[in-house]
Amino acid sequence: MDTLLVSKKFALIIEVKNIAGSIYFDPHFNQLIRTKDGKETAFPDPIVQVNRQESQLKNWSLKNGFPSLPILSLIVISNPQTIIRTSPENRKLHYKVIHPDVLPSRINLMEHSIIDSILGEKDLKKVVRILNKYHIEAASSILERYNLTEEDLIKGVICENCKGFPLIRRHGTWFCNQCQLSNKDAHIQVLRDYFHLLGSTITNRQLRDFLNISSASSTTRILQSLKLTSKGANKGRVYSLNFDE
Repeated sequence: MDTLLVSKKFALIIEVKNIAGSIYFDPHFNQLIRTKDGKETAFPDPIVQVNRQESQLKNWSLKNGFPSLPILSLIVISNPQTIIRTSPENRKLHYKVIHPDVLPSRINLMEHSIIDSILGEKDLKKVVRILNKYHIEAASSILERYNLTEEDLIKGVICENCKGFPLIRRHGTWFCNQCQLSNKDAHIQVLRDYFHLLGSTITNRQLRDFLNISSASSTTRILQSLKLTSKGANKGRVYSLNFDE
């Protein structure tokens, strides 16, 4: 779960989806279809996801002896420019799927629509304490968490001074055409981004693609200058990245 809000009256699961473009909730095949730049991409249905989370949380609450607290859920499409669509018969989707600016008013509506408090102050603190005790951070990558793919990432080197993009590499140095700044190590931040977004190993071809350069020899010199450990040889060589510090 992205966020769990617990009050004396209810528990609210808030699942956040960061998806740009136009999205269509298909109730027949239980999938989410994103259209962006003329290309359609299918994602798992967030409705199915939160329904499963509701059921799992209800079973977990009963197992731990909690009072029967109403469990609700919302799907928040974080990008305010994302267009949300569905079929005409899926009329109740707007109760479950919202943009972030609607979230405060929707929580207030839930608070006022449920009259009785199920938990006392002592029970509420107990529930929160036990939830924190059993909380485990998600192991999913940043891309998975926000429903992104590698195709969504901006490739190339960005100028640290004026944010100009992309920098041009000439004679072992990165140049910005906008502010004329030169920097020999501008690729370091790009490698950090790669490490945190895509993983701890990289090949010459993958780095060329991520730096948006065509020269395999220039990429080899960059990798060798970093003194990275590697396995394999020639085109099969894989380098290990480490930016945990």
